[in-house]
Amino acid sequence: MQNRLISWLLPLLATQSVLAQSISNVSTEAVGDKIVIRYDIEDPKQDHQFEVALYFSKDNYTQTLRNVSGNGVGSAVSSGKERVIIWDVLKDEKEFTGEYSFEVRALIKPLGADASTTVVTGERGVNVTSKDEAFPLISATLNDYLNESKDFKDAFQILGIQATESRQAHARITEAIEQYNRAFEKLNKERLTYEKYVAAFWKNDMESFEFKSLMDYILGDVHNVSILTLNQKITTINDIAGGKVKKPSEKKRELEKDISEEVLRLDKQLQELDRRTNRILHALSQD
Repeated sequence: MQNRLISWLLPLLATQSVLAQSISNVSTEAVGDKIVIRYDIEDPKQDHQFEVALYFSKDNYTQTLRNVSGNGVGSAVSSGKERVIIWDVLKDEKEFTGEYSFEVRALIKPLGADASTTVVTGERGVNVTSKDEAFPLISATLNDYLNESKDFKDAFQILGIQATESRQAHARITEAIEQYNRAFEKLNKERLTYEKYVAAFWKNDMESFEFKSLMDYILGDVHNVSILTLNQKITTINDIAGGKVKKPSEKKRELEKDISEEVLRLDKQLQELDRRTNRILHALSQD
């Protein structure tokens, strides 16, 4: 049976907490075979983190959805605008058709006082206790993400149309996507840990704010808006390559136009990301 993603409803909201906080401005969007849910979460005291999970109506909201990522889900979600949950639908559902609703549930968690955190790399734990130990980890992960994002953009720009006819071009785009996904998952996994390092070791409110803003920009504007939209074009590439479309020449022209527009937007965002990344890393290295 072919996997299908057809339709969805705006999510219902469920918030569970012991202090005043609210979830607002919730929206849902289907991007390829993923559903992206955006929301704002407010904490008047600004001294809590939240444990956030996503549920949906198919099982009457009884089980958390597992294949989710983004800065708006997990055990340590910070308050703010544009929290994002990305549900990789077809990893949980063989077929997703019909109309469903979602619940975003948040539990308040007081911020811990302990600044020491263990970062797990493979099977080896690394205990980070100072800015001298934290900075190389942060710098390497950010630069790796930036480089793989640029390679991702270049692959679609140079090979997007070629991949409809050339297996070699298709393989190179696939490799660029896989390498980008690796870099993104690393950054997404460690994002809150790195924010904690900056707050604990540098003790500079402005640098902490700018670092959090940089993470929001990466996971929001760059990844959720541009990367996922451009990545969706691989479906069209596959359909053309597999002879599944009518009027392939016309479809190629549409594809070329779409890729060109998305690449232009992503290129501007990556230039901004490059500037902001260099600025924050320079500030952290000098402090």
